Amino acid sequence: MSLILGVLYILVIGAVTVSMAVLLLKGQREKANYQYVGCQTMVVLWCVSQILILLSDTTAQMVGSYLVGNVGICFVGAFWLHFAITYSEIKIPVLLRRVPYVLSAVHYGIVLTNPLHHLYYTSFSKDAVVHGIFFYTNVVETYVFVVVGAVLLYRSVNRKNSQNAIARGLVIGAMVVPVIFNLFYLTGVVQSSFDITPLGFGISGILVLVATFRYRFMEVNATAFGDILSGLQDGVGVFDKGGNATFVNACFGVLLEFPKESLQTISMDDVVECMERMESVEQSFEGQAERVLYQNGEGKILQIQRYEQTKTVAFVVKDVTEYYELVHKTRQLAVSNEKLALEQERNRIAQQVHDTAGHTLTMLQSYMKLAIVANEQEQRQEAAEYLEEARTLASEGIRELRISINQLRQEGEAPMITQGILQLANQVKEIPVEVTVRGEDKEEYSYLGRVCYDCVRESITNTLKYGNAGKMDIVLRFFKEHLELMIADDGKGCGNITDNNGLRGIRDRVEGQGGTVHFSSEDGQGFLTVIKIPLR
Repeated sequence: MSLILGVLYILVIGAVTVSMAVLLLKGQREKANYQYVGCQTMVVLWCVSQILILLSDTTAQMVGSYLVGNVGICFVGAFWLHFAITYSEIKIPVLLRRVPYVLSAVHYGIVLTNPLHHLYYTSFSKDAVVHGIFFYTNVVETYVFVVVGAVLLYRSVNRKNSQNAIARGLVIGAMVVPVIFNLFYLTGVVQSSFDITPLGFGISGILVLVATFRYRFMEVNATAFGDILSGLQDGVGVFDKGGNATFVNACFGVLLEFPKESLQTISMDDVVECMERMESVEQSFEGQAERVLYQNGEGKILQIQRYEQTKTVAFVVKDVTEYYELVHKTRQLAVSNEKLALEQERNRIAQQVHDTAGHTLTMLQSYMKLAIVANEQEQRQEAAEYLEEARTLASEGIRELRISINQLRQEGEAPMITQGILQLANQVKEIPVEVTVRGEDKEEYSYLGRVCYDCVRESITNTLKYGNAGKMDIVLRFFKEHLELMIADDGKGCGNITDNNGLRGIRDRVEGQGGTVHFSSEDGQGFLTVIKIPLR
């Protein structure tokens, strides 16, 4: 009989040891995992003590065997309760968590000092052991810890998915079965000369193995997901290879329109079927993740990313409706901006054509007038020179018109500021144009050469065309942070200045460089243009 009992206890130790090894190898490295392994370790010590008791020949050997066994008997309930609290995510202060261990240590201290008071065992010998009052208080304490832990795990089931709920049920059963065996033994329901409680832990080991292999107990622990994923605005669903849900947060159900009560039983097939009902908008891959855009019946755009690993498949669902509405509006804005840019370029070319043609024609008219006068005075040579100037100017005007129309003019063609203004002044023959330069013109300012050239050219054109002036003065001044260009004539002036194409072109060019322009005139007082442009 002793041999049979020894073999049974060895089998129990083997089953419990295997279950611990599986948890350590397959489980997450979480506190709850280690606490449950601690509980199983207490069971192993209890079983080992039963084998030692069977092998004991003297009372001293019996004492040693019971001391080993009572480590497991006293502390198994504390480890179980601590595991249940951690796994159920119950927030309890650290000091309060230590109370069960303190009570267990007190009972074990009573066991160690039993020869002094005989309150744990009133009688202890190789042939008979009689339990005392503190033995039964320890039993009651252990039962209370086991029941409270089971209740905590049971209450947490409603917050978790169905697969983990089954695993928890098996684990609860794994702890309750030995308690039932122990209750039957202590009450005499089962008449036995040996403690049958450790044999109940053999059944417990099998239940834990089933929970681990079939229902992935501890492999995907709720504590690893709950706090992080439950509050996310994105939907998260994790499934095993069998299609069973390991973790599903509330947002996942809301976005995919699953009823709240069905989240506990949702499967991967349900998710796939839901995606098939929606219209696929776009599909791509980001690394190992498949990314698909769907449009549901309400017009919402959902981005669903699928991540597949060896043992799990995860879906992340995002509502990207606002993003794609913004993208659509951005595209519309880009089209509008493109149209505006084309319109602005069209206006720029029109302005350039106007300025070039206006200046060229005005200068040609001036040369022709001078040539006619010279011819009437029989100054043939001078008339020929005016006609040659007109021919050269017409040729340059045609060239610039071609450049403007074909948009081939480049910034590199712009002359130095002073060079361009002097070139324009030298072309005017009808009236004297005096140019004054103060400060140093530098190559780095050449980016303003075209702007200043066009502004002076338009001013000369307006003076010759409308001003009836006797002379013009152009003053160019370079300051440390800006340049100033003043263009004045002594013509008839005007009482009301209107921004026609010419003046508007000057203003647009100057303001385009961050500068300012001011026109002033009065009847009979000529016309003054003051331009200020910041230097880079």
